[in-house]
Amino acid sequence: MIWPVVCSLLVIFIIYCIKASIRPRDFPPGPPCLAFLGSLPYLDVRNLSKSFSKLQERHGDVFSVFIGSTPVVVLNGWKTIKEAFERPEFSGRPGNFSGTFFQKGKTGITTTEGKHWSSQRNFLIDYLENISRSGSQGFQDIMMDEVTDLKLDLTKKLSEPIAVSYKLNVCIINILWNLCCGRRLHAQQQEFQTVYECVDKITQFMSRAAIFSFLPILTKVLPESVTKIEKGRYYRNRFHEISEKWIREHRQEYRGNRTGDLQDLYLEKVNKGEDNFTEQGLAAMIREIFVIGSESVSVMLRWSLRILSCHPEVQEKVQEELDRVCGRGVDVTWDKSDQLPYTMAIVKEVQRFADIAPTGLMHKTVCDATLQGYHLPANTLIMANFTSCHQSTEFWKHPEKFHPEHFLENGKLIENKEGFMPYGLGTRICPGMKLADMELFLILSNILSSYQLVMVEGDDGDLGTQFEGGTAVLRNPKPYRVVFENRS
Repeated sequence: MIWPVVCSLLVIFIIYCIKASIRPRDFPPGPPCLAFLGSLPYLDVRNLSKSFSKLQERHGDVFSVFIGSTPVVVLNGWKTIKEAFERPEFSGRPGNFSGTFFQKGKTGITTTEGKHWSSQRNFLIDYLENISRSGSQGFQDIMMDEVTDLKLDLTKKLSEPIAVSYKLNVCIINILWNLCCGRRLHAQQQEFQTVYECVDKITQFMSRAAIFSFLPILTKVLPESVTKIEKGRYYRNRFHEISEKWIREHRQEYRGNRTGDLQDLYLEKVNKGEDNFTEQGLAAMIREIFVIGSESVSVMLRWSLRILSCHPEVQEKVQEELDRVCGRGVDVTWDKSDQLPYTMAIVKEVQRFADIAPTGLMHKTVCDATLQGYHLPANTLIMANFTSCHQSTEFWKHPEKFHPEHFLENGKLIENKEGFMPYGLGTRICPGMKLADMELFLILSNILSSYQLVMVEGDDGDLGTQFEGGTAVLRNPKPYRVVFENRS
């Protein structure tokens, strides 16, 4: 009696497997789709770019993979990514688990679409452009104060091997705190420690939870001790409470006669009743700035110090330029960046070489679309393989090496170089890219003006990536220590 049931279930399973492995008509090709697993046997989830490079060789610049039963179209190469991401039909954003769990829904900028997304994004771009444009001295002074405090902290540890992550994060978070709240805190204050812990734990959880966007059933069948959802929920809720408290405090102090920080300008729009501007929207924007803005700049700076400590010849060249233009140990300001092409080339080459967001955030099609002869139905998930651009011999003479001359021509900085997209491309390009460039330039140039970066004795100079669970969203350098020596 039981065998007919078993056979029926087996037949149903086989039919399911066959149907799951068949792609829609005119859909991009790719590796086979296996039941429940999708294309996972063909992917190294810790290093997707490596897997994508192999699949690109076989299937071309546009191919598809399945994560579970969900198809994802992968774009490779500068021309293909540019063609797609500059078209509005590719500007959608899927409601991925990490983003919606962190924000308790689709809100803010990163996970939203349509009028809400455009209004929030345009507000943030206008605000950041205003405070970072040439001649805007106030916010640069705030950043320089944080850089000075960072240097004082580093001076206390001269000639000692140190891990730089925490010291860099203190500097970055206080810059963002000033941007959002118009104030700073000492690193030893309880509120700072609480925010630092929340940002750190949320970032770790969002990275580990990326797989749940494709296999949400895992959140139902696996215990929370394995998924870490309970821990992620705890820190998420704490940070929600903190961000909402900041807004309540700001409202109590707000009298409509200040235009200082981001909250002041946003609350002005809330008070006027402008569409899509609410206190909840402001809280969501602040949380994104802290979590996404702090971690990306922190990872990039950690790569910068690691790479330069392993390349003393590059340090020598950039320090010669800094000494000549600004003076040894003298504060380096943003208005000097035009006179420091080699320094700026180092910032850009670190971004290319480190390639910290090899696939960026996923897009989706907002309507039926075609790309290079393939038909992509509405709501198709789109992933860009930026590594295929940043490691291409088409654009880079030595793609596998750290080579600042990639961004120099006749001693001048090359702007808008093809094949270079550290902040993405098109309408979804990172709204905070100019602020991030300022942070990277000011922190790195002022460190190099005052200190020599030296590898710890016994360090083999490995510039490898930390491929471990929880590091798949942003590419981190392997843990390291570095020695700061005073140049003067």
